[in-house]
Amino acid sequence: MHDQGADRGTGGQNRRTAEEWFEEGLAREREGDFEAGLEAYRHAVSREPDRAEWLYRQGCVLRKSGDPAAAAVAFSRAVEIAGGGSRYLTNLGAVLDSLGRRGEAVQTFHRAILADPANAEAHHNLGAIYAEDGRSSEAVRCFEAAIEASPDSEGWHNLGLVHFDRADYDLALSCFEESLALQPDYAPSHFFVGMALMKKGVYAEAVEHFSKARELDQRLVRTDYFAGVCLHKLGRHEEALGSLRRVLEVFPDDVKIHYQTALTCDALHMPQEARDHYGKARSR
Repeated sequence: MHDQGADRGTGGQNRRTAEEWFEEGLAREREGDFEAGLEAYRHAVSREPDRAEWLYRQGCVLRKSGDPAAAAVAFSRAVEIAGGGSRYLTNLGAVLDSLGRRGEAVQTFHRAILADPANAEAHHNLGAIYAEDGRSSEAVRCFEAAIEASPDSEGWHNLGLVHFDRADYDLALSCFEESLALQPDYAPSHFFVGMALMKKGVYAEAVEHFSKARELDQRLVRTDYFAGVCLHKLGRHEEALGSLRRVLEVFPDDVKIHYQTALTCDALHMPQEARDHYGKARSR
């Protein structure tokens, strides 16, 4: 009688084909079992080392497992075998950037775009690098290309951030609103709609978006500060004070918050509390 358990031992492993190992790796990767998936991909690649797609999937699992250096080796080998490949190059660029090899990453994203001008992810990743490096005009071109290739909320949001940093609040607001049209529950875009509106002096609508951002993502604690500033501007001082007190519970040493709280206490004719907050604003 055949012992089915034998196929699970060393002998069974040796009898499995490279294709079977690759399919095993795909299955384990889909399940989120990256350790088992990586082991299966290694068996597949050891048997057929010149399969670009297999090396690419091995690189993806290494990246997900937090090993970008090893992922870069696998992606580089996949690119070498395939003679390029926009998808392979895009992932290689991403891990190179995470390793601090930014110049190589930029070159790699350009190669990915040359191979496939409609590669939205490569355009977006290149735009993010340019934005971080202060090359705003180039960042705008990249994000616009990404949106043209595949419109999504994050692309519009990041384009809006570049315009916001350039103090072009009308364009920024338009981008953030496009982001929310595609994903109405995207908290970061609600926050920056609020910021753009606040810069434009549209305080009541700004408060609504700050409140929505906070509702969607409780980690956005500082929205209470900006909401407090807007409420103060609107003369809604009681609400402003409540908002500012909430954020002070989290950031008790923040000078700007203490100063705004002091102004609001003054407006509410609370001189002692105002003095306390002015003192804390000056002492730090």
